[in-house]
Amino acid sequence: MSRPTLDNWLSQKIGKPFTRRALEEYQLARLNETIALAREHSKYYAQRLPSGSLRSIRELEKLPFTRPEELYAEPYAFLCVSPREVERITTVATSGSSGTSKRLFFTADDIELCADFFHHGMKLLVDETDRVGILFPANAPGSVGELLARGLQRGGTDAVQLFPLIGDAPALIETIRRENITSLAGFPSILQALAESCPDLPIRSVLLSADYVSPDCRATIKNAWGAEVFEHYGMTEMGLGCAVSCEQQRGYHIREADILIEIIDPESGRVLPEGEPGEVVFTTLTRRAMPLIRYRTGDMSRFIPGPCPCGTALLTLAHVGDRGLRKNIPLPKKEVEM
Repeated sequence: MSRPTLDNWLSQKIGKPFTRRALEEYQLARLNETIALAREHSKYYAQRLPSGSLRSIRELEKLPFTRPEELYAEPYAFLCVSPREVERITTVATSGSSGTSKRLFFTADDIELCADFFHHGMKLLVDETDRVGILFPANAPGSVGELLARGLQRGGTDAVQLFPLIGDAPALIETIRRENITSLAGFPSILQALAESCPDLPIRSVLLSADYVSPDCRATIKNAWGAEVFEHYGMTEMGLGCAVSCEQQRGYHIREADILIEIIDPESGRVLPEGEPGEVVFTTLTRRAMPLIRYRTGDMSRFIPGPCPCGTALLTLAHVGDRGLRKNIPLPKKEVEM
């Protein structure tokens, strides 16, 4: 199967043929809009961002980092729209004994950006002939499973919600067979356990997300089903979706019209040259409810030098290392709606 790239989608978003130069011009314009929005409407950023516009993407290095603990402490200080415009509030419990949580705000347009990315990103691994089983929470509008189904259905691909069945393996396996599911998307631990317990399922492709993907997990799934194994990297702070792997399996391609990634030295904060490993830092370019500027993720990765053999002009982010998340079957994060 010949796989597409995300380049045509990026061309539509930036309004011209997609080249690195055209993208960087677009990113700089959106970055300055984001800085202006945050400086004017966010109590947090009003106190931290200098006046004026950036003249190049490189000048982003001059701006201060945003740290997770600051988001935990005062989430409403990051809000840039009226509460009436907030379509969804997600509360994500954090690890540790403090009991603190992150509250994240999304407008309807912010949610649509993620659904649009899922629509185009899933084309890298499925088409209209597939039926995709979703093993992510989908209990509410704007949850990751619901957005993934929404994106798939726009492309003419059927989606079946399977997450309620994860506690009943026989019912899960029977449903996968009955519904003629050919592709699965879900937590790595769930899909690895499923591949180990039922290696004869007719699965052609798999998308793993929301947790660390070990080499053993990837090999188990591939050996059991002969499936192509794709990975997605994202977090709720990014707006859920950030980057997805292509058939080359070298790393992830970033939705660069919406998110700008830097790799920094975690000790000094210095931006590192392409190819050097460091901490992933991101800036949202198109979010309105809660834009985040130079947010430190704590995740470690690097940019892979050179073009990807898949033909895309997008950067390739290497697979993110162990994110310190649970390795057993995860529970859905607590989510609170407005």
